[in-house]
Amino acid sequence: MCSIVFDADVVAPPSHLDVAFFEEVLETALRTARVQLLAIHIRMGSSTGENYCSQIYRVTVSFRRPDHPEQRMAFIVKSIPHLDSVEFIDDLQVYLKEKITYYEVLPRLELLMQCNRSFGPKLYHCLKQPENCLVFEDLAEKGFVMASRELGLNEEHCQLVMERLAEFHATSMALAVLDPHIFDAYGDGMLSPRGLAKDDGLLMQFFSGNGKELHQLVSTWPGFEGIAEKIGKYMQNQRANLERSQAPQEKEIKVLNHGDLWVNNLLFKYDAARRPQDLILIDFQLSVWGSPGIDLNYFFYTSLTLDVLRHRRTHLLRTYHARLAKTLLDLDMGVPVPSYEQILEEVHRRESYGFFANYGIFPTISQDKAQTADNNLESFKDADFAKQKVRQMFQSRRLADTLRYTLPHFERAGVLG
Repeated sequence: MCSIVFDADVVAPPSHLDVAFFEEVLETALRTARVQLLAIHIRMGSSTGENYCSQIYRVTVSFRRPDHPEQRMAFIVKSIPHLDSVEFIDDLQVYLKEKITYYEVLPRLELLMQCNRSFGPKLYHCLKQPENCLVFEDLAEKGFVMASRELGLNEEHCQLVMERLAEFHATSMALAVLDPHIFDAYGDGMLSPRGLAKDDGLLMQFFSGNGKELHQLVSTWPGFEGIAEKIGKYMQNQRANLERSQAPQEKEIKVLNHGDLWVNNLLFKYDAARRPQDLILIDFQLSVWGSPGIDLNYFFYTSLTLDVLRHRRTHLLRTYHARLAKTLLDLDMGVPVPSYEQILEEVHRRESYGFFANYGIFPTISQDKAQTADNNLESFKDADFAKQKVRQMFQSRRLADTLRYTLPHFERAGVLG
């Protein structure tokens, strides 16, 4: 008889995470049905406030196979409850998109890299009812961990991100040649009109609250009067400006964007000297087929230390372009290799996406961990909670220092009008 033990921090144990569920997971992972489950241990897999749309569980399964001693295997379970407050999850088909990405797209991208790269964890099982649920290998078993979102990434980390991102983008360009319809399901990203259509929808309310708070904050800064006035006008047409920042443009370079490329969706592996050696991406639920400027700007304005953003942005773009060009040439599939100037143009045309990331996403990321314990999308549905929490976010010293640098940049780039 197999036992299931839930840690005390699992407040409402999901009924579908039962023995039969993990039996199927284990059979898929081991590629054999000749296995006997002995015990299942389930605990929370992430700190409260670190995941907005889902519950993450870390699961250890003890089992026995014929002619083998007792063994253990670890998994990550990502469960996305059906909640009215997060209707955009259904609007953007995030569960279906992520399932397709892990089952079909990533394995083909990795084959193009001759299996020398893992772009994401292995997906062993998924379930649509009673709630969206995906089961992955636990990358912690291979030594992968998250970096600090509060501190931001230093140059060494960012260099590695640029190299892996370029390989991911390049292989997606090649796959689109082999299978021209493979990315037809990737038309919706974070700023899709479907996700922003409702004034009372959670995404629009969240971004609107951040926009108002940004305007109020900057209006108090001496020397920023002109920028504050432009921000005020921008926010009067916020939805249209958000949609336009992601909308497809003619003659742009197209890649599969991760779509939510920030610190917590990057897992690093370190050597003995704590230098990053490898990187794997997670959470592909908002991926979108479009300009590489989407991923690049989003990453730059959510995840870098201010010093790296100030002084090493151009160097990082050169790193990205060099690896993109090398990967496309190595693949030798006739995909035109963009020039460095073309990549700069893609980034420039999507500076508005960077502005959105800087005021719509970065304030949450830059919060101190002690302030994020009650952060989740369900809580943000409460207007009073949301207002108080957004005000708290915009009191961050790191955020203010960053905005004092980035807002003049966005003004010069013509983003603010």
